[in-house]
Amino acid sequence: MNIAKLAVSGPFSFENLSLFLVRGRDDFDGSRFLPLDQAMEQKCVIVHETGTVGQLEVENLSDEWDLFVQAGDVVKGGRQDRTLGVDFVLPVKSGRVPVPSFCVESGRWHRRAGEQAESFSSSKSSLSSRRLRMAAKLSQSQSEVWQTVAETQQALSTSMQKEINAMMSPTSYQLSMEDTDLAERKVRYHEALAKVLDEAPDALGFAFAINGEINTADVYGSNTLFRRLSAKLLDAAIVEAIAESSRATPQPPEVTAEAVRDWIAAGETGEVSNQQDVPPRVHVETRRSTTSYRFDTHDRGLNDAVLHRNLVHS
Repeated sequence: MNIAKLAVSGPFSFENLSLFLVRGRDDFDGSRFLPLDQAMEQKCVIVHETGTVGQLEVENLSDEWDLFVQAGDVVKGGRQDRTLGVDFVLPVKSGRVPVPSFCVESGRWHRRAGEQAESFSSSKSSLSSRRLRMAAKLSQSQSEVWQTVAETQQALSTSMQKEINAMMSPTSYQLSMEDTDLAERKVRYHEALAKVLDEAPDALGFAFAINGEINTADVYGSNTLFRRLSAKLLDAAIVEAIAESSRATPQPPEVTAEAVRDWIAAGETGEVSNQQDVPPRVHVETRRSTTSYRFDTHDRGLNDAVLHRNLVHS
């Protein structure tokens, strides 16, 4: 993934959220990959409960699709809702593969009504707080994940001017994401911004700023892969923007496409701080620069191509 060949356009803004499209050419054919949420809807993947908080097992049943799971994906069900701790790829007919996970629902360890304790039913949400994502991806600390889940719920409750913790399970991040008033508020953001992504056929990802501050960028080596992930990515950015809306100022600082591109480029100067093998075929390289943490997910099945580059402002 060559940053010199990528272009950044924007901002495309609604209320306190600004998107910046990252445009370029494909490094590989992404049509072979199916994201977790779509794979679960098509019932070609099973996420198994293991009875261990920090580990689940994922099984790709498809004989056509490689499964792409992104760090921060939340799975609902089992004995408690979890988030997956790393990006990884499971090839066709993978069998059961152990993957690291974190609990995002601290008050339950039993089957929830209408669900199965042995497996998970859906993956509609992704971690929507920068601090929460970093707790899972960088700190890899369960206690920090629990703390930042509670902080995210509190920030959303403040911005929504109502309690968004679900009575069925107040600690459940996923059930908070299903709050009906929150869903209604998200619609306005989606109506304003989803078309920006739909109308950019060369987009490989986007960066976003909230309240005039650069937050996060997600860029992929394939437009097709990005398209399949874009709705979930946008939803997470919108939820974070809503959570931060109570802190918005009347005239936030202006963020330009040039500033975003310079920030992404500065990530190239970061030193490698960690390399993590994720069986069966992925490794994740973490770089730390003066302005960001960068996580590059490489796929050995594609000659070590970068599937996903995630930058988080530090």
